[in-house]
Amino acid sequence: MRARRAILGFGLVVAIAGLGLVIAAGRGTPDGRRAAAASTTTTTAKVVRTDLVDRQNFPGTLGYGASTPLVNHLSGSVTAEAAAGTNVERGQALYAVNGRSAYLMYGAIPAYRDLQVGVSDGDDVKQLEENLIALGFASSQNLKTTGHFDAYDAAAVERWQRSIGVTADGKVALGVVVFEPGAVRIAAWHATVGEAATPGGPIADVTATSHLVTLNLDARRQTLAVTGSAVTVTLPSGKTTNGHIQSVGTVATAGTGNNPATIPVYITLDDPSAGGNVDQAPVTVGLAGQTAKGVLAVPVNALLARPDGTYAVELVRGGKREVVPVTVGLFAQGMVQVSGAGIAEGDTVVVPAQ
Repeated sequence: MRARRAILGFGLVVAIAGLGLVIAAGRGTPDGRRAAAASTTTTTAKVVRTDLVDRQNFPGTLGYGASTPLVNHLSGSVTAEAAAGTNVERGQALYAVNGRSAYLMYGAIPAYRDLQVGVSDGDDVKQLEENLIALGFASSQNLKTTGHFDAYDAAAVERWQRSIGVTADGKVALGVVVFEPGAVRIAAWHATVGEAATPGGPIADVTATSHLVTLNLDARRQTLAVTGSAVTVTLPSGKTTNGHIQSVGTVATAGTGNNPATIPVYITLDDPSAGGNVDQAPVTVGLAGQTAKGVLAVPVNALLARPDGTYAVELVRGGKREVVPVTVGLFAQGMVQVSGAGIAEGDTVVVPAQ
């Protein structure tokens, strides 16, 4: 039976698994071996059992996600600021106005009043209690996170105040504590050192501290973006790292002209340090299209195209070569899914030498 070695690549045409492939082959002898005059240097590879994922690539942006304003409640001139790009965590100073520092604490409710004995109960008090315990200025045995500011709260505040070198009066004035849901990264300052700080207005823009890839995906392709699914991200350095889809937007942005409507897709990196310190850098995101799990696969160039449009591979068994028909499936990652009665995991196939 005549056989040809398939040299397959991107941009070539055979309608299998949605890929277009053209087979450029040298002619073999009737039993599938190459004639001496037309022989090519060959090597071997193993038939493996693996998962194949056909990824489709899309342009994205590596940054830190959307920024939010950091609201100031202190009056005077800015005297100190954390540098732009700095990560600030619970208990650390964000900035200072007239020498008075504003400290970050975690909570969803923004600061809006002085906190001291006698204030009404509230979630802002509860947040303060949780932070004082987390920072080690009280224990959950003597300070209950009830949202009620009592003598135990005042004592914990005094311990905190002594640690930061201010008057220990047990009172937290509005503006001295800034509540944010978690650690923040300073993206930009609205008022720099020496300028006036506007009470009640934004003094800085902050973001999350971990990299986030934003992908504006053609809304017609949104089935490719599934929350929690694995993706690949090719960084500006050319290095590829893994990530997962954190969330997918539900509201599309209308397209203009020939540009389609898009939906935002947000992706986290499995290795938070992989992106370094870059911000707003272009990346390539590989989203999974088709997936074949636990299948037999061989390198694409191990395929032999046969005159009747079917395929085979050349196996090495007992020092002899044998052409075995196979059925092909998914093409992905330079491999192709194969099946057939004459092929098994661990078999050795012939491939062109590099």
